[in-house]
Amino acid sequence: MREKFRVAFIGLKLALLDKSVFIQVIIGVIVTIISIILKLNKIDFILVLLCIGLVIATEILNTCVEELCNLYTTKQNENVKYIKDISAGAVLFVAILTLIIGVIIFLPYIRRLIDYGL
Repeated sequence: MREKFRVAFIGLKLALLDKSVFIQVIIGVIVTIISIILKLNKIDFILVLLCIGLVIATEILNTCVEELCNLYTTKQNENVKYIKDISAGAVLFVAILTLIIGVIIFLPYIRRLIDYGL
């Protein structure tokens, strides 16, 4: 069991070396800090963290799909392009859904901030 965790942490470290994953992590950290500053209630904070985790996990899986496709061939290939496009589409879908959820969650807090301050 310990070996599985060790390998998983190595995988997480490798994922963070990917530019797209790293950018999503930075965005996640920023959103988490904003959530703390705006004093989100427990449920809203949990939902925000779940959304952040979902986006990052989807980006990691997309990176894996791209790397597997690149192992298959480095030449132009319609099947590989199709697979990569669908994988990228999954990330976009989750990102858009997360954005919508974020607006629904953050809008009342931003309104409160504008009306009453912190």
